[in-house]
Amino acid sequence: MKKSVKVVLLIAFIVLILLVAGCTRKECKKDTECKKTGFTSSCLDNSCVHIPIPGLCGNDVCEANADENECTCPSDCGVCAGAVPGSTLLQKTCINENTECTVDVPSNKVNPVSITNTINSQGNIFKVTSTFNQPFNFKKDKFTSQVLLDNVGRFISNIRITGYELSGTNAQRQNIVLVDKAVSKPIPFVGGSAEDELILDVVTSDLEGIVTNPNLKIDYEYTLTSGASSQLRTAEIFNVLRGFTFQWVKPTVDYGCPSEAECDDGNAGTTDSCGPETNFFCEHTPIAGACGNFQCDAGESKCSCPSDCGPCSGSAGQYMDLSCSGNNCVANARSGISVTPVSIFDDRNLGAIHLNNRFTYNKPFNAVQDSISAEINLFNKRDDVSAIMIDSVRALDGTKELGFVAVNKELTAIGQPIIVSVPITFVKKPEAEHFVALSITYSYSSAQGPIKATFSKSLEKITFYSPGTI
Repeated sequence: MKKSVKVVLLIAFIVLILLVAGCTRKECKKDTECKKTGFTSSCLDNSCVHIPIPGLCGNDVCEANADENECTCPSDCGVCAGAVPGSTLLQKTCINENTECTVDVPSNKVNPVSITNTINSQGNIFKVTSTFNQPFNFKKDKFTSQVLLDNVGRFISNIRITGYELSGTNAQRQNIVLVDKAVSKPIPFVGGSAEDELILDVVTSDLEGIVTNPNLKIDYEYTLTSGASSQLRTAEIFNVLRGFTFQWVKPTVDYGCPSEAECDDGNAGTTDSCGPETNFFCEHTPIAGACGNFQCDAGESKCSCPSDCGPCSGSAGQYMDLSCSGNNCVANARSGISVTPVSIFDDRNLGAIHLNNRFTYNKPFNAVQDSISAEINLFNKRDDVSAIMIDSVRALDGTKELGFVAVNKELTAIGQPIIVSVPITFVKKPEAEHFVALSITYSYSSAQGPIKATFSKSLEKITFYSPGTI
């Protein structure tokens, strides 16, 4: 009884092996007639028996533990090809030197697009270039925006890109936002540019779709100088790609991170990272205090870190050029500057006293070595007036004080002048224009008691330049 049970079990085991192995029977007389690649083959009871060899491509078993997949072993795992259900653009394809099967748009159907528009904003002329793939793969592609400053508006400086928003209309005629990102990138001079790689996305379960009339809104800030005052202002650049249809795909696969070398942006001022937390995109985070972080930090200059602070080169105005001296950016006056001496006579009848004044200065005005000369002369006075004092002289642009001298000298006799030299010490370097007025404070004694008053004389718009470190 026991022997018959063993025989039954042995027969059942052999049948099970043959079924699991997917063996095919072929009449044979010896083992050599049963050879099959990927299998151990033998002739058993005049029939070929084939048993899969583990880990060998061609054994009709797709073995993940042997790194087999549709690309490395299509004979066992099937072919990595064909359209993805629900998409007209996505197909199965092999990547990474044909070692990995994934879903993507075939490379021969991807077209790089680059569109440049010239845009006027607040008198500034920008050339905005948008570069992206069509169709655009949300899981791997980046939308690149380059903003080049072609011309700067009057009295505008310190332009800095602060944010991007890309939006458009989907197939359901709804407005959708593909990216809303804050940045901080300076454009320190005409001809300079700011470039950013934008990671786009949309909340959807669809594998593909379209966006019509995409609009890239670029936020920026700038400094507006009016007279002696400066204000930080904000504005927008609207880059509308009218009539353009933006195609996109969003497969359900992740493509992983590129190599560390491919993720390196070559900037020592940023930290490069990539992983699930970045959706497998490379991100470059500015390092506080480091050159290359797009901020001109304390201790940095145009010479030690031009990428953050702007270059120290070229023209600095009508009369100045920039160059580096060590880590200092120095403004040097151009040779051959034509200087025009200006002399203005001022007849000033103040009632109790009558002054004849003359004010002289140079145009343009070297703020390092020049000064405004004020010659104040007593022409006449009332008999009861005495102790006439010139207390101070100020050079003003509106309410901004450009220079000050405490005089405290007495006009002791008619025809006796007081000459005051007023240095200009509070102007923006290396070059600035100001509408200058002199404000002169005086005092005297009279029958009515002590009097203190001020009169002013408007000069004109003067260009001041300041050789030296800026």
